[in-house]
Amino acid sequence: MNRQQAKELLPIIQAFAEGKTIQIKALDNLWHDDNGGDIRFYANPKNYRIKPVQKYRPFKNKKECLIFLNILFYLFVCFR
Repeated sequence: MNRQQAKELLPIIQAFAEGKTIQIKALDNLWHDDNGGDIRFYANPKNYRIKPVQKYRPFKNKKECLIFLNILFYLFVCFR
């Protein structure tokens, strides 16, 4: 590991120490959670990331909610 790789891994290691979920890119190019809690940072730093946190956004108003419900109803009826 060189200094540049260490700089790239530093935020990942810090997040790991704080208990955040770290994801590793597998050979299938998909991100997988590291559930074991035992990460060996031997791969390219680009193969690690902090798991993105899903952001919840409520509906802006009733109209937006009704539009969403209409779309769901349409999909349910047409593709059942």
